[in-house]
Amino acid sequence: MDARGGEKGVVTRAAGASWWGWLRGMPTPALVGLGLVLVLVLGVTVALVPVLLGVSEEDLKALGYPGVFIANFLGTATLFVPVPGLSAAGQALIVTLADTLDPPLVAFLGGLGMATAELTAYAAGRGLREISSQRPVKLRGRLGRAVTKAARLIDQLMVHYGVPTLFVLSAVPNPLFEFAGITAGAVRMPLWRFLMAVTAGKMVRAFLLAYVGNSLF
Repeated sequence: MDARGGEKGVVTRAAGASWWGWLRGMPTPALVGLGLVLVLVLGVTVALVPVLLGVSEEDLKALGYPGVFIANFLGTATLFVPVPGLSAAGQALIVTLADTLDPPLVAFLGGLGMATAELTAYAAGRGLREISSQRPVKLRGRLGRAVTKAARLIDQLMVHYGVPTLFVLSAVPNPLFEFAGITAGAVRMPLWRFLMAVTAGKMVRAFLLAYVGNSLF
């Protein structure tokens, strides 16, 4: 065996063992937080890639059913990052394609895409919980105070009416859901309960959009 090759193999195995030992030594909550932060970063990155590549609504429309899921996932996974045109494109596809494709399936895929993408807000709450508790973020100015008040209101609703709050904010288009999703992650709401409430709300919205599209066009 080549000496250099053998030495390289030993170093590689040692490095792998050290990383594995480091991960095994982390407490379970820290591992969950790390995993959810990776989900957050991956979700936002995936959502921004089509924008950078110039993918249009027509491109997604040409994909049919997969395009409905992808468009609604991309338009929702950007968290607080505004993406002009992309956020509305997914829901617009539900309306337009419900007239030419199977409306229930279009609605289901659109709602599923939106619900799956909301994991970014949940991941942000779980992953950033420790950081915010050690160094609270204070927003300044009128906008900052308004955002803080809205966040506190949503926090109170989440503490007393977690699942109903998530359901209503998921079903009705509004900019406040991100606060609820982050709070759900921060208070460690079970993931299955979060997904159940959010998926139900998104499905209601998607089926209403599909009904409108199938009735008007």
